Amino acid sequence: MTQKPRFSLKKKMVILMVSIIAAISVLAGVFSYKGINDISRGMYISRSKELSKTAAAMLDPHMVKTVKDQVMAIFSATEDRVSTEAWGSPEFDAYLQKYAAVQETDAFKTIQRQLRIVQDNNDLQCVYLVCFDTATESTVYLVDGTYGEDNSLPGSFDAVMYDVDHEAMKNPENGIAPDITNTEEYGWVVAAGSPVFLDGDLVAFAAAEISMNAVMEQRNSYLVIALSALLILAVVFIGLSIYLIDRTIIRPINKLSDTSEKYWRSGSETIRNDFSRLQIHTGDEIETLSNAMKQMEQNINEQFGKILETTQKLITTKEHAEEMDRIANVDALTKVRNKRAYEEKAAQLEKGLEKGEIKDFGIAMVDLNDLKQINDRYGHDKGDIAIQKICGMVCATFKHSPVFRFGGDEFVVVVEGSDLENVDALLGQLEGEVNRNMANGALQPWERGNAAVGFAQYREGDTLEAVFKRADKAMYARKTEMKSAGR
Repeated sequence: MTQKPRFSLKKKMVILMVSIIAAISVLAGVFSYKGINDISRGMYISRSKELSKTAAAMLDPHMVKTVKDQVMAIFSATEDRVSTEAWGSPEFDAYLQKYAAVQETDAFKTIQRQLRIVQDNNDLQCVYLVCFDTATESTVYLVDGTYGEDNSLPGSFDAVMYDVDHEAMKNPENGIAPDITNTEEYGWVVAAGSPVFLDGDLVAFAAAEISMNAVMEQRNSYLVIALSALLILAVVFIGLSIYLIDRTIIRPINKLSDTSEKYWRSGSETIRNDFSRLQIHTGDEIETLSNAMKQMEQNINEQFGKILETTQKLITTKEHAEEMDRIANVDALTKVRNKRAYEEKAAQLEKGLEKGEIKDFGIAMVDLNDLKQINDRYGHDKGDIAIQKICGMVCATFKHSPVFRFGGDEFVVVVEGSDLENVDALLGQLEGEVNRNMANGALQPWERGNAAVGFAQYREGDTLEAVFKRADKAMYARKTEMKSAGR
């Protein structure tokens, strides 16, 4: 009499299938959670850092310092300060009234408007400007772009500084490190800050907060679908192991098991079609199992496609942030590059000179004469027209060199290439154009702008500063000569 095996094939299959499904479920849950979590956190951290940098770059450091000095002067002089822990209380509202005048300043309004541009154009939870008072371990809000009751008015402060805040004060150039929090009031939020410097000194930090609630909900939805699909597969596998022990089912099950193991072992960084390529037509539960796994794969692919779509949106947002940074280098009135852009160009020139990569260039200084008289007599709008007129002449003359608006009535041209080769002719052309413009009686007085031009060319061994100073000196010498001649 043949002894019955201690473990029948049916039992072995059940044990095998249960083990496989358990392993697959754990691996799928771990890999899916870790992969989606890492991708979403990484993208949102990067976005918060980029947008805080954009906000910091848009702000005028002088205005930021003005607002900070006003707020901190009141903060330091106030002994009965009330922190945000008492938000909404009469004492807190009375305390904030001390800073009411700050909100009416042009500097505060300009900064708040610029912060809201970044906030509104990038669907941010909030963008704000803060500084830290290490003496009282306080985080003091200077300007907040948030609308409504959640706006932290100037002088609001949290009576705490976290480790990332202390680290930011030690190494301000690194900004405030990104931090992800999950609170009952706001849900998932990632925040990061970038420094605002003035003449190399830290003034404040521009911070950007982004809500991660939508992506976290999407992540949870994906995990529910994936785990639900795996649970269905587990039930199907166990049912098949109980009712089908025939050799004809072992090979299809092995195919499905091998495909499943390869699927998760090779990662899930791209859309996969491993199950879709399987051809199993047994007409029973195994075929049902195969179709269920194909549906699972389709559901995973759909969810992964949504993640890819979200990734593309974040890339588009980053490109938008880069465009905002480009706008920050353009003068609003003349549409030429501004002083910030010149400083970047100057850094490139100095680096090129140091490496010996730049051999020749020139600096042309152009200064509009009598701008104050035009503003006083005809109005600042006519002064703007005079500035635009002179800028147009400079740009039309130096067509192959970058033109920068360096100050209110000053322009700087970094003369390069073919413009440098023909600089004498171009300088004469510009002076002739200015003279003809002054003599044109058909133009309005503010359209007949007069300008002094100075030029200096790089000499071997020169620094950029030396060339700049010679051009500036030549310009002022020309201005003096013109005034002596009654022009």
